Amino acid sequence: MAEGVSTDPLLSKVILGHLECSICCTRYNQPKNLDCSHSYCLKCLQELKKTQNPDTNKLKCPLCQKETILPLDGVTGLQSNYLLIALVEEVNKQEQLPQGEESKVMCQACDEENAAISQCFNCEHYLCLECHKAHQRLAALKNHEIKTLAELQEVDETQTESKMNISRCDIHPIQELCLYCMTCEQLTCKLCAVQQHKQPMHNLTDLLTAVEICQTEASNGVAQLQKSKFNIAAMRKRLSCLFQETNNNISYHTEQKLEQTRREEIRLKQSAKLMYQKKEKNLAKLQFAEKTMSHTHGIMTNNNRLEILKNRQEFFNKYEHDVIVHEDQEEELTYDLSFIAFCEVENEVELGTLLNKENWELMCEVEVPARCMSSYSTGDIVTVSSSQINILRQLGKDFKTISQIKCKDISRPTAIAVNNEDHLIVLDNPNVKTLNKEFQLLHQFTPGKESGSKPTCLAVDENNLIAVGYKDKGEVSLHNPDGSLIRTLSAPGIDKYMAVSNQRIIYTCNKKLIIVDYQGNKKIETTITECDKGLCCDTGGDIYVLYPKRIQHLSADQGTHVEWININQTDGDTITCTQQGKLVIEKTIFWASTLFIYHRIVTR
Repeated sequence: MAEGVSTDPLLSKVILGHLECSICCTRYNQPKNLDCSHSYCLKCLQELKKTQNPDTNKLKCPLCQKETILPLDGVTGLQSNYLLIALVEEVNKQEQLPQGEESKVMCQACDEENAAISQCFNCEHYLCLECHKAHQRLAALKNHEIKTLAELQEVDETQTESKMNISRCDIHPIQELCLYCMTCEQLTCKLCAVQQHKQPMHNLTDLLTAVEICQTEASNGVAQLQKSKFNIAAMRKRLSCLFQETNNNISYHTEQKLEQTRREEIRLKQSAKLMYQKKEKNLAKLQFAEKTMSHTHGIMTNNNRLEILKNRQEFFNKYEHDVIVHEDQEEELTYDLSFIAFCEVENEVELGTLLNKENWELMCEVEVPARCMSSYSTGDIVTVSSSQINILRQLGKDFKTISQIKCKDISRPTAIAVNNEDHLIVLDNPNVKTLNKEFQLLHQFTPGKESGSKPTCLAVDENNLIAVGYKDKGEVSLHNPDGSLIRTLSAPGIDKYMAVSNQRIIYTCNKKLIIVDYQGNKKIETTITECDKGLCCDTGGDIYVLYPKRIQHLSADQGTHVEWININQTDGDTITCTQQGKLVIEKTIFWASTLFIYHRIVTR
């Protein structure tokens, strides 16, 4: 509890216990509200944001762990808790009032260090006797509202409570928030209106008119919501996830461009060196010829002949490690032999473009052994067939196989997934095996051994929890990363296609999409059009169900239909979504597999 507070029982028991920030344990300073209704000091929240992920627009409450999506201007833009501001101000004011000989309030209007006898609400100053008289004497100050300290102390309990509930200005705590600036979208007091929200640059209105405008806009917004079936909170969450994915993709492709530029730098420097060596040797050879001919004038002696050959020996020894200049490589003697320079290409290096709407197009096709597939955080695609692991990487507009590894620890893989540590999780019946980045076995466990069930599908969530499905039992077992069982969930009709996202199990059964939470509660059961051939989720949780010749895109929250993605040239068997937002469809014909990779493009 803060020190120096009033000994009044009501203040100490009812008010003061709620006036301290649970982060800094001191009285609130500019308290801000989170979505969970907990409040903290502005500075405390700014420091808290630095300790959490600074690259996201989310802030996790330290008390209840609920996340708040921050506005564009960050923590500063959160709604102020005006009730707490008024309470703190009122308590601070009461603490400053004289409680006896040991406590005095000093004048704030002069430098005489006289005891205050009153307070001016317009100047926001405590006044001594002389300053009090000056306020009454000067015409400019005559109309200021002044109350003596005795009058302040006589304010009854009802008036105090009423004042505490008045919304106050952060900058001028004594002033009420009585106006609304439509330009800044901000509540303001009269002083702020004069100082910071001057008309006509700012559109000021009274609170009643502002509320009417707000209600009209809200009514229009609700009308839009009623026309659609989408959940706005879920859409905001997906947008946040895809925004993070977009930033990661920009960084990833920038690094690729930088690496390409570095390789080009090395190539150009090597070419420049070869060009320099060639030109320099040609010039040196001509200079040697000139020097040789100078020795041939007059009578040739053995000494002259010996000197010519020694010069030749020295010349060729000097250039023996340089490029060999053949006769057909020799350039004509022009002044250009002394020239070398670098010319910058004028066209700009373009990383890409931002997309505002979803539109899909086939990016490339790759033939690769692929009984099952997944992707790494880097965007590399991993496929597994028997004991062979294949890694594919995007190079330009294509994906190429960059490595093929024989792994002695797997033999009959039926499903794979990648966790957020880029460990490969393999369902190698009857075991689930975890391989590190070098494809060495870290650990394994046997799911369903207690019931004798045979696993048919596998998925890993964002917290590295492993879900294993069993067709024969109609169940899903949820495991920690080390394989220890958390719980078993009922999942009637589950087969070989399953995904996990936002702590939910997603699978299809008899033309139905079923979503079950981690407590086993069925959240959604929605009809789909036909028998599917696989499903997956993107980073935002949206669901993609694969059919012959097309993909159905469903929303993350309610499984609501969003769009059809036509893939007329592709009749795939399974589907996955990379962390860079690409859809990968696998088609196997006579043991030969082809990956069809789709990406989002600019809408034409």
